Amino acid sequence: MTKKIIASLMCGMYISIGATAYVALGHGVAGAIFFAAGILMVSSYHNMLVTRVFALYPFKEEHGFKISDILIALIGNGIGCVIYAGALSLTRYGSAEKIENLERIVNARLSDTYISMFILAIICGFLVACACLTVKSFPDNKVASLGLSIIFIATFVLTVPEHIVADYFFFSYYSFMVGFELRFLPILAVVAVGNLIGGMGTGYLDYIRRKDLK
Repeated sequence: MTKKIIASLMCGMYISIGATAYVALGHGVAGAIFFAAGILMVSSYHNMLVTRVFALYPFKEEHGFKISDILIALIGNGIGCVIYAGALSLTRYGSAEKIENLERIVNARLSDTYISMFILAIICGFLVACACLTVKSFPDNKVASLGLSIIFIATFVLTVPEHIVADYFFFSYYSFMVGFELRFLPILAVVAVGNLIGGMGTGYLDYIRRKDLK
């Protein structure tokens, strides 16, 4: 349990690092590619990223996941993002340009509708699941698995960036630098449910497909 809590905290920080690059680079193609660094750190060091748990939960016997792990990851990732964002707010990383980039990211979410964010979150969950499942598709080819993972992650960041952990970071950092908005809470809830549906749904479809192939 303690290891899983620590891993979930660290995963929140890893995604925050990727999201920091996204903010710094002005959320363009370069930012999307470097955002993938956070996902790659998750894959390399700790596995308790909640969207990864969503995707691989159907393979729980293989990965040792329990239903409680979803809650641990969901809460732990959020706390990790808050810790990282709080520390970052004490640095020089608060220039007017970077705050302007952050405000554009946050305002895009605040001005959106719940149904729009929900649909985007489902698609995001699907793409993250595809990235996580590349390891199963190419178990003996790490280059192919890594390359496809980066493509899938960059695609969701550029097109449907409603990722619950990334939003944890954006809203946490915005709260430290600009101010907290109560509207963040229902948005996070909507995005979390959308990611769960897209990620776990994709995982189960792949699980069924693999069983049929045996």
